[in-house]
Amino acid sequence: MANELLIRQSSPGPKHTPSPLLRRVPSWKKLLYLKQSYPDNYTDKSFLSQLKRNTTVAKYSYFNLVDDFCLILLYISSLLLVVLMFSGIYLHRWNSILPTIVSSIFSILGFGIVQIYDKSVKPSTRPSQSSELNLKSFILIIFILLILSPILKSLTKSAASDSAWALSFALCLCNTIFHDYSMNSSFIHGKQSQQIFSQYKPILSTNISLSNAIVLASRLTSTSQVFFFILFAVQINILLPLLDFNIRRLKLHILHYSLLFVLFNLVNYLIFTLLGSKILIYWFICVFFIVFGMPSYFLFLQRYKNELQGPWDMHKPIINKN
Repeated sequence: MANELLIRQSSPGPKHTPSPLLRRVPSWKKLLYLKQSYPDNYTDKSFLSQLKRNTTVAKYSYFNLVDDFCLILLYISSLLLVVLMFSGIYLHRWNSILPTIVSSIFSILGFGIVQIYDKSVKPSTRPSQSSELNLKSFILIIFILLILSPILKSLTKSAASDSAWALSFALCLCNTIFHDYSMNSSFIHGKQSQQIFSQYKPILSTNISLSNAIVLASRLTSTSQVFFFILFAVQINILLPLLDFNIRRLKLHILHYSLLFVLFNLVNYLIFTLLGSKILIYWFICVFFIVFGMPSYFLFLQRYKNELQGPWDMHKPIINKN
């Protein structure tokens, strides 16, 4: 019996064929058009292996953001300067000619400095936007204002003053929101600091600024006050932001900060003179929140960014022409 058992064990038997379930299944491929032996809801372990998270999210610098948010302060200060100057002319009978003459002199000097410095820059590095002040267009605007001043003076004559103040407040608010601040977006990507300078296109805010100046000027008493105030508002709300943009574009940092310093302190003086110290304290609180609070809140929101990127297998589909 033992020999017979050994013979049976040593004798070659029929070959064992593996079960179809044990056959090697081809690996799953991340191709939608390919027919594979996997269910439609199958998720392979390698599906998210090449997934990248927050690869293009920039790491901003706090001090650079403070510098950028100072542009909001500069533009709000320019809006307040026009409103405060109107209050002085309308309520306290201030002279409307003197502020316009001073703003005209500084506008001509500012654009002259920018033009001279811009010509010294190499042509290869000069941007497409020109900083030259078109004197003919400026003179044309003056003549148009002279012609339209009697009409603009009686524009809101039938409306109540409260309606004009409410409309002016709404226009200033919209102007602050929709203005093109053209910030110098400074951020740190890896170990290198990068700067992206956007183009300045204040089309909407220019129209709103002019509308606000016309609404306020229509409450003045004389035609000369209407003309000089609208000209002053155009120089402060339209030409001044354009001048500051060209100053920052040419990297004249000292001139930019000097302009911000003078404008901010002039607004502080007018608020203290016309509205009192209590309103001035409220204004300082708003300035602190804009310049220092908003950059901190912006950096706080960066931690919630969750940008996902995953490379996919690309393949040119085969189209059956038959």
